[in-house]
Amino acid sequence: MNGSDKIDLQHRERRAFVYARQSTAAQVLQHRSSTERQIELTETAVKLGWPQSHVELVADDLGRSGKFSEGRDGFQRLTAEVSLGHVGAVLSLDASRLARSSADWHRLLEIAALTRTLLIDEQTVYDPSDPNDRLILGMKGTMADFELQWLRHRMEGGRWHLARKGEFRVRPPIGYVYEDEESTTLTMDPDEEVRRAVALLFERYRAGGTCADVVRHFTNHALRFPARFSKRLVWHTLTVRRVGDVLKNPLYTGAYVYGRSRTETVLDGGLRRRRTRSRSMSDWPVMLRDAHPAYISWEDFLANRKRMSENSPRRPGDDGRGAVREGSALLQGLLMCGRCSQRVYTRYCGQNGRYASYLCQRLQNQGLDDGCLHTSARVLEEPVVGLLFQVITREHLERATRVVEIIEQQDAALEQQWRLRLERARYDAKRAERQYDACDPDNRVVASTLEKRWNDRLVELEQLEGDYEEVRKSRRLETSDVERQRILQLADDLPRLWQATTTSDRDRKLLLRLLFQQISVRPVDVPRRALRVQVLWHSQAVSELEIEKPRRGESRGRIRYRILSTVAPQIAQQQTSRS
Repeated sequence: MNGSDKIDLQHRERRAFVYARQSTAAQVLQHRSSTERQIELTETAVKLGWPQSHVELVADDLGRSGKFSEGRDGFQRLTAEVSLGHVGAVLSLDASRLARSSADWHRLLEIAALTRTLLIDEQTVYDPSDPNDRLILGMKGTMADFELQWLRHRMEGGRWHLARKGEFRVRPPIGYVYEDEESTTLTMDPDEEVRRAVALLFERYRAGGTCADVVRHFTNHALRFPARFSKRLVWHTLTVRRVGDVLKNPLYTGAYVYGRSRTETVLDGGLRRRRTRSRSMSDWPVMLRDAHPAYISWEDFLANRKRMSENSPRRPGDDGRGAVREGSALLQGLLMCGRCSQRVYTRYCGQNGRYASYLCQRLQNQGLDDGCLHTSARVLEEPVVGLLFQVITREHLERATRVVEIIEQQDAALEQQWRLRLERARYDAKRAERQYDACDPDNRVVASTLEKRWNDRLVELEQLEGDYEEVRKSRRLETSDVERQRILQLADDLPRLWQATTTSDRDRKLLLRLLFQQISVRPVDVPRRALRVQVLWHSQAVSELEIEKPRRGESRGRIRYRILSTVAPQIAQQQTSRS
């Protein structure tokens, strides 16, 4: 071997470390010849004069990348032994086995030069303390680092080339499958139960407005949501996080999107960690519309994203309305301060939060004012609800039959989901029966297993049919004539529906949000102490109220207010643009 004359007695008195590494577990299994060549270096060390007892194989890093030293216990132990002067030579196939990082490679060279440790590969013995050998080793380390970067850039370039054409295969979300093993086009899942579950999720979010409401709806009706693992279909209980992942995925609009997130390496306490960060929609590198069938439109997707953003927990400075909560403050998330243009916060006090009030202290916190607004919730809510009853009359209400139609559509969706679930269970039971009938009865080992499987499917079917009957009795998946008449009466009498004991504060808030886009309130002292309220409807019409502030001792009396004006949508848009 070239350079063997550089090995002296001092090197042979110390140990010789043979370092073996493969980047992935797949390479360890598939490229065994490379691993065998690295292990055979132990025989090379013996031939170079090291006793067998002084040769140690370091194979802790088989299946680990050499890009960084973190996580490579074998390399760290090797570096520590070299720095202590316990190692006379380090043997490896080439520099890329020891490190793919120039920083780690040159750090090892510095330590080896100080402790006079030799680096040996299949052809040559290198002395890091020799300038010529140091130059060659430095070039080898740089080339190993550059080779890794070059391979990565070449693979990424090919991936992005396919992605820009919409041909790079991504993991399909639930509800989609590829047409075949080589196809790059997504199509809807052929399983009707899976498609209906995904469609029901979007329909329920459109009606309820929160992820928790979707989960509550699935749980109350004993429905499950599918997932695929290695082509295996599994049904799970739906969670809020799962609902959010589906709603945020633009692939359900029929668009091919690639690059929604990026992975970056950061230093955390001296250790390198990989973190995945989401990109904003404007920074998505690839977005091709109408690439495959869609469950929802692009406009619905944007509306869902906006609603989820508004429902997220609000922080100071955020403009989101927040999700509808269970508290008694009906205008929560709708109120805007007329002085500082910020969201008005809700405060509860008293036993169990009995008393609600609306508060804005932004100017006071900045030391510019004594405070923007602080008033009892009742002072604002009674006039706003009164305005609602005056403006939304019978002539303005949508036909009440539409309410019954919506309820019947929801019931039909639930009935269809249960029917598909029962159909799948009956198919599994029939399939298990056919497998048992086709088995040789003399082969008891197989026959007993198939018989048990058949019995299990029959028990599951019987239990599922029982659950379905309980749901039908408790939830009543069909609407009777009497219930239809009650719905018609309630829809025709909004005040009666509002005051009904079955109507919760959350339902009242949802109704207000369906009609009002935002409400601006500003206190005035001239010509009298009052609150000026401007209500912006979703139709872009604007109504103005003046609410007289109650004096002390009058907080329990009737709130006095008057409607100043109601502006048509076209005029309201002009006023909004001028402001």
